Amino acid sequence: MKRRKEFANNATIMKKLLYFEQDSSRIRPIVVALSKHFEVSVAGDLLELAATLRQKEPRILLFGLASLPGAFSIHILDRIEQIMLNLREEKPAPRSALSVVVMHEDDSRWQQICEPYIAALREIPFCDIYVIPVPTNPDELAVSIINLKRANRHLRTARMSATAEVPIIGNSTKMRHVIEQIRAYADKHHPVLIVGETGTGKELAVRALHFWGKRSHHHFVALNCATIPETLFESEMFGTERGAYTDASTRMGAIEQADNGTLFLDEIGSLSLASQPRLLRVLETGEYRRLGDPHPHSAQFRLVSASCINPIDLAAKNKFRSDLVYRIADLVIEIPPLRHRAEDIPLLAAHFCSHFSKDAFSLEQNALDKLCAYHWPGNVRELRSVIARACANNSTGRIFADDIQFLYQWKFEGNAQPEVSA
Repeated sequence: MKRRKEFANNATIMKKLLYFEQDSSRIRPIVVALSKHFEVSVAGDLLELAATLRQKEPRILLFGLASLPGAFSIHILDRIEQIMLNLREEKPAPRSALSVVVMHEDDSRWQQICEPYIAALREIPFCDIYVIPVPTNPDELAVSIINLKRANRHLRTARMSATAEVPIIGNSTKMRHVIEQIRAYADKHHPVLIVGETGTGKELAVRALHFWGKRSHHHFVALNCATIPETLFESEMFGTERGAYTDASTRMGAIEQADNGTLFLDEIGSLSLASQPRLLRVLETGEYRRLGDPHPHSAQFRLVSASCINPIDLAAKNKFRSDLVYRIADLVIEIPPLRHRAEDIPLLAAHFCSHFSKDAFSLEQNALDKLCAYHWPGNVRELRSVIARACANNSTGRIFADDIQFLYQWKFEGNAQPEVSA
């Protein structure tokens, strides 16, 4: 029984590792050292590396670069990035994370020349990238790799626990209903539309949908439709292929980055009429094409959209496609304005006080009364700004009514809105 348990433990340790090396003098001692802990394959060239990645699906890719990075080292980094992107296209379904360990001589020149190419590798969702110096003792390399993977596991757990508690603050009946909806919808695949006035916290609700659900360990990709020019929609959303236009390089779009995760389209009501059918086609077929690429690709993602203007109202004015509304709004969450949940104002104000002050600032009752009487056209975003201003201008630690200053003071005091000439 004891021997069987030891064998099981060894089987767990012996993960597949693929090794590619520029400096041939390192290969033998490093392979001998790594073979004690991993099932090691060695690739003699980039073609063999690509084929082994496809066939054996190793969990770790180790490659060493020459001590002085020249054009060949940069070429290798560039080619490895392309190999990874091709793997992603060939196998869009969820794959185990690949730990890519880049080994190089400890040299500042190396960082200056190669870091941009390493940064490109870090953008590939299923890759965990580590950069380490060449160890003086090959046996230390195996220990370093094992420790790197353990540290990364702890880091991922810490990230998930840190992001799982998205701070949605509110104890009002309306906000409790919103929180119940978010928890109920978090694990669904259906697209969700979140509507609410500017500043109500729509993006916070979107992040809660992602991090409270099964997709929390995949990418959350946010795109603001109001900032995308119509001419750049395809490249931003679908990506580009090398040679699509002058100086174009292969680049993933938002849809590909969000594969198996969540794609958040903020202010979707601002999406141009010309861009809407392109998004609709992706949602209907599950396929998209990179700019300059004739071949279709597929991605599985959960779409969450947000808008301060209800797309149903826009569709009634022929400013939004009604068939697209049906595709993005299987589930709908409406975030109430702050004036409709005034009982949450003391909680939110106290939260912002603790955020903006080193010491615990206290809100006096007359300050709270003033906050609760205001109608908050800018909603929670405006409340945050008001508290930030009160904390910055206060040195006593106690915030009174006179410390509360509104940008829309003329509205609060009942002044009429000034006329604006045409």
